[in-house]
Amino acid sequence: MRSGGFPCRFGGCDECFTVADQTSMPALLAASALRSQHEVSVHGYTHVQLEENRRSPYAPAQSKRPAPAR
Repeated sequence: MRSGGFPCRFGGCDECFTVADQTSMPALLAASALRSQHEVSVHGYTHVQLEENRRSPYAPAQSKRPAPAR
């Protein structure tokens, strides 16, 4: 059963990689790297990140009309 950390993204695998120090970015990156290494070595799975065209609600709004010449 999965609980906390980075779960394996291969379907049906319950392996999970926990972050040793929750306040440490290097620990987070290490857990993520271990997950990726597991996915490739055990399952031959390479995760492909899908590209999303979602705008952030914090990004400045884009005007559909060009700005008037001054």
